[in-house]
Amino acid sequence: MVWRTSLGIRSLQGVEAELYLTAMQSAVDYIEVMGDELDVKTSDRIFDSATFQQKVLILHRCLSALLKPEIEAPELTNVLEAGAYFPFAYLKMRLEEEISEEDEWSEDEEDLKYAYRRSLWDAFEEFVRPRWEAAVEEYGEREEEADFSDRSPNLDLWEEIIDHLANRIFWDRDWQVSSIAPQLLDGIEEDFSQLTGLDEDYMTNGLPKVTEGEASTALSEIRTWKLVN
Repeated sequence: MVWRTSLGIRSLQGVEAELYLTAMQSAVDYIEVMGDELDVKTSDRIFDSATFQQKVLILHRCLSALLKPEIEAPELTNVLEAGAYFPFAYLKMRLEEEISEEDEWSEDEEDLKYAYRRSLWDAFEEFVRPRWEAAVEEYGEREEEADFSDRSPNLDLWEEIIDHLANRIFWDRDWQVSSIAPQLLDGIEEDFSQLTGLDEDYMTNGLPKVTEGEASTALSEIRTWKLVN
């Protein structure tokens, strides 16, 4: 599949695909271990309330849609977009945790100490740093950017980087409307649709029916996924 992103209908390639796949694989391991006690929320009431098996099936569909160009783009819903965003929300949680706990690691544990920051570095260099450099010419350099590196403890900048990368996929954060105005799950009226641009079929309170076998297959495929060059 491909995805209707803010940059057009496309699938992820190169370092963008590598980052997304790695984050997704870590995220499914996390939700399997944590069960219902997740610290990661997308702000979509429906996706966030899904069972582990339902989440895995949704995440598998999102991964297929973003990494495989062979199939027609899916119709986007709040649940599907929330699932696609989940790896970014997961990365934010891990970065906050990593930075807050970095003093607990010894010097010979550097690979673990900066693991999530370094996982973002190539994507930062390719997609975000050029935006920073362009902004310097117009607005001047921000002090916090001057000595930014893959060891930076500046959580605000790291979250800004993740948001830049997510914005390459999402137009906005429409799925969060289900938390702000849950009544819309009962249906979007035509006037609201015209005002916001949300399609009447975008909001759904339905989750997929999934068997244990289907979830197991989806989980295995996510974990063993290989990118095709």
